[in-house]
Amino acid sequence: MKRAFCQTVCSAVIGIVLLMGASLPAQGELLKSVKFLSGPAGTTWYSQVAAFSGIASDKLKMNVDVLTGSAISNPILMERGRAELGLTFSSYMPAMSKGKVVATIGKDRYFTEPLKNVKVLAYTTIAACVLIVDANSPYEYISDLRDQPVRYVTYPSGFTARYVPERMLEAHGVTHEGIEKAGGKVDIVSRYTEACDLLAKGQADVIAYSMAVRSQAAALSELEAQKKFRILKVKEDVAANILEEIPLIKTQVKKGLHQSITEDTTVLADVTVWLVHAKVPDETVVAILDTLLKNMDTMALVGNIEFKDFTAKDLCRLHGKGDQLPLHPAALKFYKEKGAIE
Repeated sequence: MKRAFCQTVCSAVIGIVLLMGASLPAQGELLKSVKFLSGPAGTTWYSQVAAFSGIASDKLKMNVDVLTGSAISNPILMERGRAELGLTFSSYMPAMSKGKVVATIGKDRYFTEPLKNVKVLAYTTIAACVLIVDANSPYEYISDLRDQPVRYVTYPSGFTARYVPERMLEAHGVTHEGIEKAGGKVDIVSRYTEACDLLAKGQADVIAYSMAVRSQAAALSELEAQKKFRILKVKEDVAANILEEIPLIKTQVKKGLHQSITEDTTVLADVTVWLVHAKVPDETVVAILDTLLKNMDTMALVGNIEFKDFTAKDLCRLHGKGDQLPLHPAALKFYKEKGAIE
């Protein structure tokens, strides 16, 4: 199953490369057509890019070609000049800026070298990275899993729901090898629904998950229809160490988001990063950011509710935190003029 999944992802990436052109315009031009790499069709990433596409068409007379992609393939395709815009997650930024392999899919290794042609445009929505157990589980903190024979469910290399939760596990002294040495098991599935189904059937003790914090997740709703769940807690000192290594944010999953969530729960969350190719003209960068800021209500209504009341300060909130790709110079100037960056 893992091999088939990898082949599917690789085929999709190759298809995108063949479909897209490689030319980028000179400075001084306001682009009338751009390619924007999002996520798989039907995801919140695809929705927010599609929402912006409609806004750009109406307000800027700009054609935004919405393309599917992933957090690890999008930056590589942009580095090669195959698209002007793309989405990724903040957790991968240190690897992109320094050159560190964080995922291997088939023969492709991401990211073997630092990216030079890709810059940050904005930081937008978030996805909480959590480890979920049965509500009756004896485990309360992630550290409680250390040296325990648990059945842990995760995903193939390249899934953000694998990368960040594993950094969280390791920071608490829990590794795949440690789980297996204690008599436990690590299972890999390709969909969140599969992981939730295993937990619901009692065939898993803990599953990795990436969830929205302002809207319910369908897979979790289906899970709690069969079994109540609980989010494992992150120790404060360990969370601080993780945040020094990876540019995430600390946020809360509010009580009542799902029936199973009976108290406000502090979690670490990945941040969606809008990337832009370094050669995109300054005028285009400013036009995109200005238009985005002026149409947050539409972005919230059509793309993702998290955009509601977003400000310029929100769009640059991770600037300067840890190792990251730099802001596009025009974006940096834009945020300074808005008073969002000193």
